[in-house]
Amino acid sequence: MADTPPLLIRDATDADIPAIVEIVNHAIRNSTSMWETHETTIAARLDWLHSSQASGFPVLVAETPDGHVAGYSSWKTFRPFSGYRHTVEHSLYIAPAYKRRGIGSALLQALCDRAKAAEVHVMIAGITSTNIASRKLHERFGFQHGGLLPECGTKYGRWMDLLFLYRIMSVA
Repeated sequence: MADTPPLLIRDATDADIPAIVEIVNHAIRNSTSMWETHETTIAARLDWLHSSQASGFPVLVAETPDGHVAGYSSWKTFRPFSGYRHTVEHSLYIAPAYKRRGIGSALLQALCDRAKAAEVHVMIAGITSTNIASRKLHERFGFQHGGLLPECGTKYGRWMDLLFLYRIMSVA
């Protein structure tokens, strides 16, 4: 990958939503990385973006030098109780044409940097247990195994296990 121009990791805008919708809908249709069976819409993702931004939660995109959105990452509140206010759960998805090019690493690094700046204490990843690439990516960034919930989700007519990984972002 020598001579590959750098990615731009930046905050998402309304103009990025069609590309994000394509990424999400591809994951819904073709993988078990997202445990959803109903495709999303531009309107729904615009609401998500605006709600995330209003809550102070980042939605980041990886933009290629030619202007394509190659992936996105975000976080949300882990659980809706005040005791969890310093814990977030993140999402990270890459467009199929851009996988295995370091984009996931760039987005996860940027998200971790934002988490530290926002004084997030713990970041959580919920990953389909068979998603080895995602598990290894997170482990490279210091995420540790936090537990396995067997058969708690279903897609394509089979039960799936949910692996929780976590990273303590701050020591306080």
